[in-house]
Amino acid sequence: MQAPFEVKCLDLREAALAARALELQLAAHQLEAEWLSYPQLPLLWADLAAARACADRVWGAFEGEALRGLLVASRRDDDGLHIERVVVDPQHLRAGWGYRLLNRALVGEREVSVDTAEVNIAALSLYRKAGFVAEQRWSTPDGLMLWRLNYQPPQPPEFQLLDDGWVDGAGRLPSPNHDERGEGMAPELLVVHNISLPPYRYGGLGVEQLFQNRLNPDEHPFYAEIQQLRVSSHFFIRRSGELQQFVPVTRRAWHAGVSSWRGRERCNDFSIGVELEGCDFEPFSEAQYRTLQALTLALRRKLPLGAIIGHEHIAPGRKTDPGPFFDWARAEADSGLRR
Repeated sequence: MQAPFEVKCLDLREAALAARALELQLAAHQLEAEWLSYPQLPLLWADLAAARACADRVWGAFEGEALRGLLVASRRDDDGLHIERVVVDPQHLRAGWGYRLLNRALVGEREVSVDTAEVNIAALSLYRKAGFVAEQRWSTPDGLMLWRLNYQPPQPPEFQLLDDGWVDGAGRLPSPNHDERGEGMAPELLVVHNISLPPYRYGGLGVEQLFQNRLNPDEHPFYAEIQQLRVSSHFFIRRSGELQQFVPVTRRAWHAGVSSWRGRERCNDFSIGVELEGCDFEPFSEAQYRTLQALTLALRRKLPLGAIIGHEHIAPGRKTDPGPFFDWARAEADSGLRR
């Protein structure tokens, strides 16, 4: 499958690439200065020589060969990361490019900061969505109000599996798509998936609507293709770490389809499905890993879970999720389970 987008680190010593980055930055700067009513907004790079001499780390977001956005970050004295600027092609705003850049830059980082103008509501919303918290407010000498935000992904609540199969601490959104597990069947396998509706976009109600048979085919062209599906998962973990539950673990959710694990068919019979809001083409968030760990440990206290596996492993050739960006070593260490 061809990747719909790619985020990668750029080497701006390459003249042609630096020229593309400079052009995008100048266009985005002009629009941002207008938004802020602040013509004094400093440029990242005034010319090609400055772009090519950039010593900071630069991430680029691409759609095919087209450069859609840039993130520039410097290393602080305490080894934390400071985001200098996130810029997106003015012709492709509100398409998720800023979040994709932030999401990639945050991988493996624990201390990250960013400064942004108080009136830049779109930027503040983006950073909060990615797990930043506003901590310090100040004013420039010419009166522009700024916020310093620091990366603080939330810790999940204490989850507890109740006797009726629902998890205390999870949002309860009952799905009609479930049935009996079968005599003698108990959850032994935790199956990790990814899902996003619309494809590669996060934060909407599409997943909830799909699992509750409420998807509106008029809201997005892709919905018309899948609105007849009757599927569900026990759990859904959003990018923010929020946990939602659709089916009690005492019942069989319809998440695995045609599947096999260690010679056993029909994995729905003996598994629990956990959907992560995401896709095959970018990392999952720190908040999601924390919630997955807390959920798995709560389930293990009462259920005979013996392994954690991906949809791709029980339906190879048919499914690819959770995909190459899922950190299996971390998931196994966090859960105490193995594939």
